[in-house]
Amino acid sequence: MPWFEAKDRTVHSPVNPKLEPFYKLLEQYEKTLSGSNLYEDLVETYEYLDQVFKEEK
Repeated sequence: MPWFEAKDRTVHSPVNPKLEPFYKLLEQYEKTLSGSNLYEDLVETYEYLDQVFKEEK
């Protein structure tokens, strides 16, 4: 799936395949952890890293 819905956001699949394991982890635990501060911090970190990889291209 190219994206999934978390509590208040859409999480898109990564541009760089190196982030794929992180994306899969977020997707796997979305139902359990979505809405928690930890999960939100992890999603923000993932999105930041994805943006950094986009800018490096």
